[in-house]
Amino acid sequence: MKINALKFTSIALIAATTLYSCNSSNDTTESTEFDDHHTAQNSLDWQGTYSGNLPCADCDAIETDLTLTDDMNYILISKYLGQAEILTDTLEGKFTWEGNHVKLDGIKDKERSSLYKVEENQVRQLDMKGEQITGDLASHYVMKKNGNLNVEDKKWQLVELNGKEIKSAPQTHYIIFHSKEGRLEAKADCNVILNNYKIKNELQVAIEPGITTLMACPDDLENDFIEVMKTVDNISTDGKTLSLNKARMAPLAKFILVDE
Repeated sequence: MKINALKFTSIALIAATTLYSCNSSNDTTESTEFDDHHTAQNSLDWQGTYSGNLPCADCDAIETDLTLTDDMNYILISKYLGQAEILTDTLEGKFTWEGNHVKLDGIKDKERSSLYKVEENQVRQLDMKGEQITGDLASHYVMKKNGNLNVEDKKWQLVELNGKEIKSAPQTHYIIFHSKEGRLEAKADCNVILNNYKIKNELQVAIEPGITTLMACPDDLENDFIEVMKTVDNISTDGKTLSLNKARMAPLAKFILVDE
């Protein structure tokens, strides 16, 4: 009886080990299948506008903006630089996903590439066959996502304008870059100022003429601030301070981050 009991125990142990091995194998398979579905479409924050200057055979460069939206629509704006007359064309339509690539519908074969590889905060234009372009010009086919997470959707208090210290408060002297709307909201004492803006390559900024409320202001500070916003072309920040600049000149306006 002791021998039979020993045999039974051994058989049960082998069966349990086999069952565990099968379950472990199944777990590995399921994990592998899950990893296979980890794509740019479901793992990256890909919605937005991407900008860059793409190589051009008969012009200086093609200034390009590609916007991809949640509902699978795109807008592709191409501006051909360096010609006697700068030409601009705009294409709009649907796009589809092919793995980690997007394909823009409505582009004729051999007219231009319709394929872009989606990467972290950038897209890379591929060649006509869907292959990555290599060589000295490879980096020129990369388009960076517009915006700057360190600057946008935060409140910045104005503390200096044209080299002069400003006595201010966060409620009356501030600037906010609203990323979803592409809209700048600002105030320099009395009126609320609203402008559309675009941030490219994280530091290049373009602020369009905007509108303000119509309260009478006690001094020229607001007008001076509006003139500065018309002039600036880049920003700089260390996460706690923000400067609006023109080229490499001294900062035209300085701000500090408002902790809210």
